[in-house]
Amino acid sequence: MKATFHEKDSRATMILERIHTDVCGPFSVASIAKHRYYVIFVDDFSRKCWIFFMQKKSETYSKFCEFKALVEKESRKKVKALRSDNGGEYISDKFKYFYKAEGTRRELIAPHNPQQNGVAERKNRTIMGVARAMLHDQGLPLHLWAEACNTTIYVQNRCPHRILGMSTPEEAYSGKKLDLSHLMIFGANVYMHVTKDSSTCWDPCGFVC
Repeated sequence: MKATFHEKDSRATMILERIHTDVCGPFSVASIAKHRYYVIFVDDFSRKCWIFFMQKKSETYSKFCEFKALVEKESRKKVKALRSDNGGEYISDKFKYFYKAEGTRRELIAPHNPQQNGVAERKNRTIMGVARAMLHDQGLPLHLWAEACNTTIYVQNRCPHRILGMSTPEEAYSGKKLDLSHLMIFGANVYMHVTKDSSTCWDPCGFVC
């Protein structure tokens, strides 16, 4: 019988106390920037999610270092634990050395037991489902999947979360109220400005993208 992870019994009490992570890919269609993977990091307390795109799985450690530097500098707190599966990208020598050098707790789930990494696993399913729906709803090419995933994360971080009641992950993480007036429908037209150097006085000042 597979063990389950009881979130209510072990949920973090402050931001960055535990980070959930998972890698998704490879995707059959490369993104515009030639990415075929992404890695997510989810803060257990606020449920805010960050996404980084990769060309290879071996980039996971460098993306984690990038994430860690970002969140620790903006929050002035330290990442205390990292929960992941036993994928080779998470048990590399670089990660092993990092855990010892930084004193960060490593939480590896039991092999073949993804339920123990349920926060990241569920988040990945949600990202894929929403991004796929946005692409097909607007009739957009599949190589825009990274932009769709990025938009999914951005919007979900600003939507109420079940665990947080009426609060949003972004508010729980930053403690600041949000302004959502800038949001637009994914796939909506935008206008690219044409500089004066590349146009005549009667040419349009922009074109639709």
